[in-house]
Amino acid sequence: MAGEQQQRPHETIAPHAGHEQQVCPACGSPVETVLRRRKSLGIFIPEWAPGPCRNPECAVYVALEG
Repeated sequence: MAGEQQQRPHETIAPHAGHEQQVCPACGSPVETVLRRRKSLGIFIPEWAPGPCRNPECAVYVALEG
């Protein structure tokens, strides 16, 4: 539609500010906490979620970019 913006995921690594350590759902190893945002009623709501798993032996392993 005209004037509609394409949504894309926004993620940043969240600092450890009182949030519990996130773990990989597949292997249980610790992962970074990622701050995502979603839009609700015209404002962005922060959501803390587990980041990608960096354990090379894990089934859901994601290699570092760069």
